[in-house]
Amino acid sequence: MTCDPWHYSRQELATHVLGMFESGLSSALVFFAPRRMGKTEFLCKDVAPLAEKAKWKVFYFSFLDVGMNAANEFTKALTHFSKTHRTSRAGGILKRVNKLSAEVIGVKAEVQFQARIDSPAAIKEVIAALCKKHKLLLLMDEVQTLTQDPANANFIAALRTVLDMHKERVKVIFTGSSQEGLRRMFSEVKAPFFHFGQNLPFPELDRGFTDHLANMFEKATKRKLDRETLWTHFVNMQKVPQLARALVERVALNPHLSLDESKKQLLSQIYDDRAFIAVWNQSSSLEKLLLKDISNGSSSPFSQETRDNYANLLGVAEITTTSVQSAIRVLKRKLLIGSIPEQRNYYIDDPNFKNWLFTLKL
Repeated sequence: MTCDPWHYSRQELATHVLGMFESGLSSALVFFAPRRMGKTEFLCKDVAPLAEKAKWKVFYFSFLDVGMNAANEFTKALTHFSKTHRTSRAGGILKRVNKLSAEVIGVKAEVQFQARIDSPAAIKEVIAALCKKHKLLLLMDEVQTLTQDPANANFIAALRTVLDMHKERVKVIFTGSSQEGLRRMFSEVKAPFFHFGQNLPFPELDRGFTDHLANMFEKATKRKLDRETLWTHFVNMQKVPQLARALVERVALNPHLSLDESKKQLLSQIYDDRAFIAVWNQSSSLEKLLLKDISNGSSSPFSQETRDNYANLLGVAEITTTSVQSAIRVLKRKLLIGSIPEQRNYYIDDPNFKNWLFTLKL
């Protein structure tokens, strides 16, 4: 179903998901997994081709890199998608077009917009137009980023309304890499998508994945690869598919490099990840102390003993409970930490960032 020979197909999972939609058992699913776990590849290389074969119109959109313009960018991209599929009612919207660049499952185009189309009415009209003639599958990647900007509230509410109105014809797969962000969006009583879809952990890959990589390596290089060692390294790297593939690619490109040496090089690069360094440098001194303590399993950031320790480390007379609460709110807003409200426990939201924090010598 894909022209990428290195892709390890999850066709069974994709078939199961689409079957839930086709049968009417479900209209929305939410998959959680940390970044680099293969969610996007699954959506674009497994789900999308299977759905298109079943006569669904498939629209993929990632909220990860759209910043504060999420509502506008999503509506523009969906409007362009509507135009390419010639939906009748979309004509009224498209008359307002002046400029747009978008990519929808490999289709690139440029159109022009004369007026803002990021209003709640616009998104409702576009989706209504699309599902009037087609079964529509929306693949919405890293959707938790919408919760970081309060300005997205009206857009999120409008999206929930229109999806509720057309759930017989419009199905959605949401993905997210932040437990805290997804909890805000789907699990809190006041969350905009409270109980909208089933919230599921994204299944980890099994031994078949690393065996597939080994097979492709041997076809490409005519050399053998130790399958047991590859599987062990994959497990030790928290079963992150992107890391396993990078591991094999390194050995393929350098015949003198062993899997062990490749792993050391790869992990060294991760520990020097510039994105994590930027996050760390942009955090306050108190936020850094909290991140380190939380990554080490501390469950008492508000205790007098902990606050006295923080004050001593920062060279100040006192760290108040209010100061700790404020720093924690900032870290949660940045989706760096999450919490279990009933237990008042905190955790580092991204396991990769947690592993990076362990390498800091503080």
